[in-house]
Amino acid sequence: MCTGVRVRGITATAVSKILLDKGYRIVQASNIIRERFNLPLDTSPADVTVKDADKDELLVLGFYGHADKVYNDLVDELEYSFKWVSPVGLHSIHLGLIRDRVGDKCIVEIGNNVKGVLPRCNMDIGKKVLVGVAKAPIKPGEEALLTRSIRVVGKYVSIIYGKPSLTISEHIRDHDKREYLLAIAMSKIMGSGLGVHLRSSSQYAGKDEIEREIDELKQKLRELLDKAKHIEDAPTILYEGEFIGLIGLTSLAKEKLDSYRDKVVPTITRHHSLKSCDNVMSDIVDYSEILLRHGISRKIIYDALSDYILEKNRSLPKIRIIHIKPDGTTHTLSPGTIYEIVKSEKGVKIVLKRTLRNIGVYDGLGVEKKPGDIDYMVIEENSWIISHNYYRGNEWLGSYININTPPEILPGIIKYHDLLIDVIVKNTGEARIIDEEELKTYYEKEIIPEKLYEKALEVAKSILENHRLLIYRPNQQ
Repeated sequence: MCTGVRVRGITATAVSKILLDKGYRIVQASNIIRERFNLPLDTSPADVTVKDADKDELLVLGFYGHADKVYNDLVDELEYSFKWVSPVGLHSIHLGLIRDRVGDKCIVEIGNNVKGVLPRCNMDIGKKVLVGVAKAPIKPGEEALLTRSIRVVGKYVSIIYGKPSLTISEHIRDHDKREYLLAIAMSKIMGSGLGVHLRSSSQYAGKDEIEREIDELKQKLRELLDKAKHIEDAPTILYEGEFIGLIGLTSLAKEKLDSYRDKVVPTITRHHSLKSCDNVMSDIVDYSEILLRHGISRKIIYDALSDYILEKNRSLPKIRIIHIKPDGTTHTLSPGTIYEIVKSEKGVKIVLKRTLRNIGVYDGLGVEKKPGDIDYMVIEENSWIISHNYYRGNEWLGSYININTPPEILPGIIKYHDLLIDVIVKNTGEARIIDEEELKTYYEKEIIPEKLYEKALEVAKSILENHRLLIYRPNQQ
């Protein structure tokens, strides 16, 4: 039987469309997804779960051989997205080697060039230790969080060694069903010293299926523990656990999701971008799509929404700036006030005026930064650049041209994904590209896909040829 995928969140319709077109089964679908796709009720256990991790990320989790394929298919379709995949599986089991001690924590090498942190550890450096991955290191710089309570994972339950507890998924809300499932699990592990976690799919399973899987996983765990006793070399991976990866949704990836959703139900431009805002904006999107179904043109709705957002931003004292980097970190720049808004056939241009508070040196420019300096930050809809133009009084200090995915202009927020490579323009007129190697590093790590990598290089070269046209002169506009 083909891979069964459970899909949840605001991207559910678009993601379901992508996966159904590729031959996957959608299981445990919500009523609205079943209705939109005319799907039969299928309560089979999910091999893979796809859901929102936050407003700008999709999480893909599930069994290897299934989840990794779903992940790659989604990345291929969304094209312009950041990719973060853990080098070790969630709940994978390792015979690790203790490399260091920091307070009451051990630093353990577990294989695949990964080191993890094992809390409450007083073992000596150089000793072997059997550990499981409780939290996988998905993004660059993250550490694996390790545990002595190892588990093997099935479709309905997980069996846990080292923690004789009985737990159940929060997604099983029916009280009688919870009590029934817990009673089944308790009868199978009583006196064994093992723990059981009942996964959300267990609510659809029969008693025999749950009991059979518990027996199979107990046997698998015994074999793993026995194997660990006879291994001489560490680190060694004993059990792969579950694949886990995140997809960073740039504005362009969200546009792709919009296009897939529109094949199923009428969808306004920037649906997924606007839906990631507050509840008020989400309700406005829902209402706008009712208008779309009643024959109001997509352009009229889009123009009206754009006007609403611009008027909202004009009325706000500050606009937040969200800068998302390929390492997965999110930086909130000091906010700005609206200095200028220009609306044309090309789209919207916003100039934010930011008064800088800190001392230092401007990146790449080598010019001293002083409190009171002004940054005129130019943001253009559909543009791959955001320029920072630094002034002290009427003196232009230089410009820093950031290369990024086209920004999302939202109520009170400007948001974009940084592509690392930038162009600096000194007050002498000299322009040069900086941080190209950093872009290349993230491309080689397969975090930045080829299309984004090539586009960033193309934009950087274009800026060099036209940089004089990109300098913002506030007194000459």
